[in-house]
Parts: sequence; C-alpha cells; structure tokens
Amino acid sequence: MQQIHRMATMADIVNAMNYLCTDAAGMVTGQTLPVSGGYPLQPS
Repeated sequence: MQQIHRMATMADIVNAMNYLCTDAAGMVTGQTLPVSGGYPLQPS
C-alpha cells in the first residue's frame, strides 16, 4: 500500500462514511474500509 504522507482529517473519515451510506456502495458488503492514508494502524 502506498503512503500519502499526511494524517487523515475528519473530512476524510466523514467522506468515507458518506460513501458507505449512499446507493453507490450498495454492493459493498462485509468489508473493512481503512481510512489510514496507507499507514498501518499497528506496527508490523
């Protein structure tokens, strides 16, 4: 995964949530949508 070298903003997280609440995400089921900018949430 390529890092984008910035921290996620509240707007980034809200945009992901808004997407999941639209009909465009109607076929997205059982998935995790990380909004991490490519940074692992836990050290390897």
